[in-house]
Amino acid sequence: MKTTTYPSSGFDRLITILGTISVAVLFCSCSGNSTDVVQQAFELRLQGQADSSRVLLEEAIAADSSNAAAWFELARTKHHIGLGNPRILFSTMGELHEAATRAVTNDPANLTYAFYLGYVSYLNAYISFMGDQTTAQERVSTTVAAFEQVLKLQPDYLEPRLFLVELLSVPAGMGGDSLRAEQYAAELEAMDAIMGAKARELLLPEEGDRVDYWEQILKKYPEDAAVIEQLGKAYLYQEKVAEGMQQLELAYKTAPDRQMLLLDMARFYLMTSRQDETQSTTVLPRAASAINRYLETMPLPPLRAFALSMLAWTQDGLGALEEATQLRVEAQELDPNVSKTFGIPPALLFSGLDEVSHYHSFFFRPF
Repeated sequence: MKTTTYPSSGFDRLITILGTISVAVLFCSCSGNSTDVVQQAFELRLQGQADSSRVLLEEAIAADSSNAAAWFELARTKHHIGLGNPRILFSTMGELHEAATRAVTNDPANLTYAFYLGYVSYLNAYISFMGDQTTAQERVSTTVAAFEQVLKLQPDYLEPRLFLVELLSVPAGMGGDSLRAEQYAAELEAMDAIMGAKARELLLPEEGDRVDYWEQILKKYPEDAAVIEQLGKAYLYQEKVAEGMQQLELAYKTAPDRQMLLLDMARFYLMTSRQDETQSTTVLPRAASAINRYLETMPLPPLRAFALSMLAWTQDGLGALEEATQLRVEAQELDPNVSKTFGIPPALLFSGLDEVSHYHSFFFRPF
């Protein structure tokens, strides 16, 4: 089993995983249909109006506290708003977790709600790893139970298993269980070769050569964008930047729907600049180029706002402070709760109300 290396600054790493409208008129326009209200709230949030969305949802829940869809979307809305102020998000995770739990309690057969509860539970456990570790074991147990409930609803669901492999790979004193991690990794290998390879990599010893590992996988699946992406990131972790970026570009070319790779490339360059300011004039223009390419894909307003904020960071580093200020103004206009985290907002915040999410990201890695 691999030994997980934890960052020295919990909060710094945590923030990596990690038109005003008339709400009353909108609420009344839905003619009392709670489903319409939740859909309206969701659409408002996608347009960057999460505060108005929250008011609608709280009204809907006040009218019917058993409205599972409203609880689910309220949890996601609180999550969205919290990304705009991470310290508040971390201090109010209990409220967010409770809302997600109420969604599942009121509709226990809903796979979408159950998966989101698992993700929120993992985030809550991660906060313990980086802060008060006395609660870690309990929160890991809660997260494992939540994801295992998802697997009871849909036994062939891949992403919950991959989350479980990573979570159960933490030290036993924090709730990890290497035997169960191995079990879920083996199940994934039998179900899906690529997801199984991701799981198996998590269990490699710390000194294992992950570039070689993914090169061997690539020989079997030479045109698989997910494998090419993992090879690129393995190169970056070994500080082989040219090789890593070449593979990430190839992954994006192979699968243009992987637009987030552009933001990952930008984030790597931003991290490089923060770690070594002497490289700023070289790497920040590259970061800006990747962000602008992402903006050309026409992302949703909250994600566009996040990208503009990232672009502002590049201008800060280059000394273009007026440009940085203007970019932040644009971002705030698109989404007053624009994410202040360094990590990309999770895609499961923006999937449809009834959509089964196949989102996955590693909590213990920057990419």
